[in-house]
Amino acid sequence: MDAGRLSTESTIAQWLEHPSGRAILIDVLARRGPDVRALYAIQTLPLSSIVTLSRGNVTEEQLNLLVEAANHSGSQTPASPERAHLFPSVPPPSPMDWKEGIIPGRFRGKTVIVTGAGAGIGRATALRLAKEDARVVAVDLNTLRMEALLENPAAHGTIGIVADLNSESDIQRIMSAAGSDIDGLALIAGVSDDLEPLHEVDDEVWERIFRINVTGPFRLSRQVIPAMLSRGAGSIVNLASQAGLRGSVGGAAYTAAKHALIGLTRSGAYTYSARGVRINAVVPMPTRNSLDSNYGFPGGLGPLPAASLVPADLEAAAVAAPVTYLLSDDAVSVTGALLPADEGWSVG
Repeated sequence: MDAGRLSTESTIAQWLEHPSGRAILIDVLARRGPDVRALYAIQTLPLSSIVTLSRGNVTEEQLNLLVEAANHSGSQTPASPERAHLFPSVPPPSPMDWKEGIIPGRFRGKTVIVTGAGAGIGRATALRLAKEDARVVAVDLNTLRMEALLENPAAHGTIGIVADLNSESDIQRIMSAAGSDIDGLALIAGVSDDLEPLHEVDDEVWERIFRINVTGPFRLSRQVIPAMLSRGAGSIVNLASQAGLRGSVGGAAYTAAKHALIGLTRSGAYTYSARGVRINAVVPMPTRNSLDSNYGFPGGLGPLPAASLVPADLEAAAVAAPVTYLLSDDAVSVTGALLPADEGWSVG
């Protein structure tokens, strides 16, 4: 085969590297429903494998049209009416192309508490804040994860606290480490269930899910807010979930807990907006983090995002970016917002 021509037996990597093939492939698959980011995980397979992997959403005939379109993309006139829509003006970027836009000094002189800082989105948030010169009080239950965070050169100026938000003495240790001037609180720590329906949830699971996802954030917020009110300024960001907006993402306990967390976000935003304290929530799609569950895998969830196909650190950093924005003074007029960080997954 001509090196510049594509076929259904060309690998997906070859299609993604081809100047017109990549644009046409991603454009057409986006119209058919599959999450096109999944392509980056199956780059070594031939294009023809999509027929099987898509379970009928993409047919062999459609792939043949793609081949015809890609190999005639230089023509001013499409070879057939069926291909008239296969010519997007600009190829979409690879999900690997994004890089953190660090803003040095954005948090200089500010103290921010981050829970769940030992892994996933919490770790990415703590590191992003440290890179932007915040004094970070990093909180996590896991000693080894905390040690690993503090050993990271980017975590300069970070104070590590191994603590349980449902222990009053641990909360007091966090407050003591933070001091009286607390500018931000990122409540990232959380745990999910195993997609259990309501009639299968036992008391232990229900209480554990609510203790970690709702009661812990409530107790730490209850301590932090008076310190913020005394200064007339502060920002709290809760990490919510699509399960807080929909009924088809998690089990009964996790869904109810994330709905409750969104309720706390909205209630607090309303109560404290006139007193300078902003409370918002970031709503990510399922991501690889420290949640110990089957959350994010098929079980009545509908079409799943393919974020797990992107490197975990990059994935977490992409969610940490809106978290740090809401913590910053750049979001001075934003409160009560539920900010999706899901690449449009929740729109469908």
